[in-house]
Amino acid sequence: MEGATPEEALARLVLALGALLAGGGPAEPGPEVPVACAGGPDRAGSAVALLRELLYRFATSRLLPASCTPARIDDAGAEAAVGFARWDPALHGEGVDVKAVTWHGARFEPADGRWRAQVLLDV
Repeated sequence: MEGATPEEALARLVLALGALLAGGGPAEPGPEVPVACAGGPDRAGSAVALLRELLYRFATSRLLPASCTPARIDDAGAEAAVGFARWDPALHGEGVDVKAVTWHGARFEPADGRWRAQVLLDV
């Protein structure tokens, strides 16, 4: 994912995870709620930590991240306001069964005047 700022790249990662989990089905977000997590040792680690938190919420409560307003991502952690949609098997049954967000291959760095973010998912 790419963004003009680190926060935009983070938001794109969050929305990509939500789209994979939803399997292309419509996911109307509810009100955004704050989500914060400690991260590190760098931005890549902070992105992985936030996506792991969102995957945990999906696994335990069947909440899909459907909108994202990022507040910050840095070496210490990440914060965003996330609008969740409720997973519905009729709408989202074709979603990817994501098992984990891994450190392997995670990147979050400036590239050509933009920010490039990458994580690998175990499916």
